[in-house]
Amino acid sequence: AVNKTARQARKRIAQSAKGAYTVKQVGFNSHMKIKNASTGNLTASVDADGKPLTLIRFKNRAGRKGGAAAAADIVNSGMKQLVSSQGGKAFKRNGLVMQREGKDRLPVKVFHSNSVPKMVEKVYQGERGMAGALKEPIQSDLRKNLEAEIKKIVG
Repeated sequence: AVNKTARQARKRIAQSAKGAYTVKQVGFNSHMKIKNASTGNLTASVDADGKPLTLIRFKNRAGRKGGAAAAADIVNSGMKQLVSSQGGKAFKRNGLVMQREGKDRLPVKVFHSNSVPKMVEKVYQGERGMAGALKEPIQSDLRKNLEAEIKKIVG
């Protein structure tokens, strides 16, 4: 019952993240690992790891003809052009969204989002426009799964 609840929790977190962020659910699932419960240890956990994701994993577009900068939408709030305070515009090359750091051709800065653990934390707490925290629904899933397992054993 605990392991089933952990799988349901990972799915619920990934679906909620898809509603809050424009990242693909597959990218989220690959960064969340489940540590299953055993007879000696009756706790299961969903652990998120990973570095900040590059903006190419989110909804984005290359710079437009006529000089518009590349744009990205990370938190479902609409595309925003990526322009530095000095007026440097972002562009897409080799599958990355980047921007020159100065007037010279090099160096360039690659744009990243928050890390997956930080996004999971915000979704779990109910931030980013979510209806509420996920703690209550996950606890409800655990109660239902425990009741079903008890019914299976007893009945």
